[in-house]
Amino acid sequence: MYKLSSAQREILEALVKLYDKHRRLVKSKEIAELVGKDEGTVRNIIAGLKSLGLVESKTGPSGGYMPTLKAYEVLRGFAATEVPVPVRKDGQLLNLVVTSVELIDVLNPEGIRAILRVQGDIEGLEPGDRIKIGPMPYTRLVIEGIVVYIDRYTKQVSVNVRRVTSIPRESVGSIASKQLITLKPNMSIREAAKILSEKMIRGAPVIDDEGRLIGIITLADIAKAVAEGRLDAKVEEYMSKEVVTVREDQDILDAIRLMQKYRIGRLVVLDAMGKLKGIVTRTDILRFISALED
Repeated sequence: MYKLSSAQREILEALVKLYDKHRRLVKSKEIAELVGKDEGTVRNIIAGLKSLGLVESKTGPSGGYMPTLKAYEVLRGFAATEVPVPVRKDGQLLNLVVTSVELIDVLNPEGIRAILRVQGDIEGLEPGDRIKIGPMPYTRLVIEGIVVYIDRYTKQVSVNVRRVTSIPRESVGSIASKQLITLKPNMSIREAAKILSEKMIRGAPVIDDEGRLIGIITLADIAKAVAEGRLDAKVEEYMSKEVVTVREDQDILDAIRLMQKYRIGRLVVLDAMGKLKGIVTRTDILRFISALED
């Protein structure tokens, strides 16, 4: 963090105040009038702030000064996180993570802004992009908004916040579907498709004769079999044998992270002894969160 002199901080705070108020380049004369200093002194201090990357300027009759995103960081501080937070653009995970977030203009009737510090490939981000940040550790917040400004030198991004969601603390078992539909490995794809259609579900665990979990089959797997003209093939030929599971006592945030990591929409739920207890889907989680907002 920069250590500014009292004069530098005073000028920078005045610039930020004027810029936030008028949303245009600020003249040195305006700053001088606000702080009660000579305009030449203000220009000298701003020159130092520019060298620190805290101020940008434009010359000419219509010119002036504006604070960089780093200026907001220096003046207001960032709530740094210990764990990098993922960023998604139009649902796609970017090769980019957020390492700190600051919410500003919380009482502004025009809306909240978020200032993000990021790491990774920032070239994939442009003003106007719709992004989703989170869930964040500890606060469990998810922020959705539109990118309005990118400082590519300092890797900071300004976002107009459209929605903030808090992921509640709740166990997976409390929202998982308990009426579990299971399939057998020697069933035909035709039989499995009929069951999934009748029950209006998108996938089901596959168990052996002893009730042990050995796989999971989804509509996507069945669609592949149909495309290959193999409706009479066995479920075990098309099921996924690598089943991602979650314990019923784990937090729903853990379930969300697993779904994001493996890019899947459902998890098989087990108890502490590894016994099959249910299934939780992305829809189950979204329905639970939405119900809290009603």
